Amino acid sequence: MEIQNLLVGAVTHLIQFQNTKCPKARERALMMFETLANSKNSNTEIQTLCHEATELLAN
Repeated sequence: MEIQNLLVGAVTHLIQFQNTKCPKARERALMMFETLANSKNSNTEIQTLCHEATELLAN
């Protein structure tokens, strides 16, 4: 459930950032995606997607 909550939060902040360009939303999304990408509880598909999202947000 923790992974699901983090993923929903990350996507929510990503959408908010895309709509408003708010730097705080970008930072929060980036932080959550990084946490998920490095979590040992995430499956490899989620980790891969989160690494990709982190790279997109970092640029």
